[in-house]
Amino acid sequence: MKAHERFYAAELADVTPSRLVVQPSNKGTTAAIVYSLLRITSLAGDPIVGFFPTDHHYLKEMRFAASVRRATRVVMSRPDTLILLGASADYAEVQYGWIEPSERFDFRFTKSLLRVNRFWEKPASHVAQALHARGCLWNTFVMIGRASAFLEILKAAVPGMMRILASAGQPSDSGLAAASADQAYAALTPGDFSKQVLAVSTEQLAVLRLGSVGWSDLGTPERVRLAMARSGLESHGPEAAQHENSESLGKMSVS
Repeated sequence: MKAHERFYAAELADVTPSRLVVQPSNKGTTAAIVYSLLRITSLAGDPIVGFFPTDHHYLKEMRFAASVRRATRVVMSRPDTLILLGASADYAEVQYGWIEPSERFDFRFTKSLLRVNRFWEKPASHVAQALHARGCLWNTFVMIGRASAFLEILKAAVPGMMRILASAGQPSDSGLAAASADQAYAALTPGDFSKQVLAVSTEQLAVLRLGSVGWSDLGTPERVRLAMARSGLESHGPEAAQHENSESLGKMSVS
């Protein structure tokens, strides 16, 4: 995002400007995904793309990387399907998104690919406990698929946003394109990709079960400290101990 340039400018100084996609402002995850896809397809046609949140942690990185490769293989054989990566839930977390899986896809190289029945975004405590008891998965928001498949569900779910951003032209460092992007973003209403797009597109989705990879969203200082402790970088502090106690209580309350 443009307002954060002072934080990333030095890190990306050697990157060709055509490879950068800088949003004029924050209008949520839907706009960010549309804007980046328009850039990617202008450069590379219809590649397989992946979306990876930068504030997440995986204790078992090699297992996670293997799952990403497996998801890519699935997309190569099923170009119309978008693959979500779902982590096994350790407890009934109410601040995460959940994926309720359905029946299994029949693939010779994986038995962990499931259809998606429904999304649950930050459910109430009793709902989270029920989802955990039923073996539902945490939504890591890691997604793998053909660019055209992403654009297809976006056109169906948010046609207005697609028209606005497409009319702005391709993201670039030119003054004309930047001004057009500023105008387009000013006309957008902030939106959440999980709620606006994924929740209404389940027929095109599949979830790949990651298993226990030690996934965590590092959205709070407590989760950062807990991830560090699990990685052996520091001893458990009061916040981590409190978090683990809440995990135990969550597990005990599931019926």
